[in-house]
Amino acid sequence: MKYSVIVPAHNEALNLEAGITRFIRTLPGAVAEVLTEIVIVENGSTDGTLDVCYQVQRAFPNLIRVCTIPRGSYGEAIKNGMLESQGTHLSILECDFLDPRFVAASIAIFRENRAQFVVGSKRHPLSVDRRPLKRRVLTALYNFVFLRLCIGYPGTDTHGLKSVETALAKKLCEVAITTDEVFQTEMVLLAWRLGIRIEEVPLRIEEIRCPTVTVLRRVPKVLNTVQALRRSLKRFPKISPPQSKSRSDSPAIVSGR
Repeated sequence: MKYSVIVPAHNEALNLEAGITRFIRTLPGAVAEVLTEIVIVENGSTDGTLDVCYQVQRAFPNLIRVCTIPRGSYGEAIKNGMLESQGTHLSILECDFLDPRFVAASIAIFRENRAQFVVGSKRHPLSVDRRPLKRRVLTALYNFVFLRLCIGYPGTDTHGLKSVETALAKKLCEVAITTDEVFQTEMVLLAWRLGIRIEEVPLRIEEIRCPTVTVLRRVPKVLNTVQALRRSLKRFPKISPPQSKSRSDSPAIVSGR
């Protein structure tokens, strides 16, 4: 196994160096022994983030790779990182949520061949979500109303941390039709629709800074994304995935520990 970590970075000049350094220096042994690269994808920053990326690269020249795209777009950044990835497996993390425990859990799942796609779920029964109430409510409504009721997705979360077999990640990039933030949800839904084994793992999360987009500004975007996701999934008939050995009410989505 050769492991890649993808970190999109947009206007993160104040936090990036400390976060990446702390992540590298606190890696569990099981992660450190297989981690071959951290791909930082700067996207459309206006605050000197790219300079900080290169500064971090100089500090860890054998581990850090820097990519840059001109437009600020979370979806395009993670897509670029996955396409550039050289490992056999990868994790997508966030600058304010560089969680080595999630990476370690993903590696264990891949080694045991339990799943090809791992989702860090804020709605997992064992998750500890200390974000503000309105953020937790929005997450619950989005996943239950828009994804489960409108689309039929049986999982509990699609946003945030993910781990994927690299070959699968690149295939999903090729067939995806959306961009920006909705792309991360489309990835998960495409994997589900194509019968890929997905396992959800719990997270411990708290909001360490205010989000750049308010809840009220997110609602119209959410309504538009449902139609885009339906158009994407319409291209593929439903495929029954192989029965998982893990415990689950649905063979497609496994709720792990």
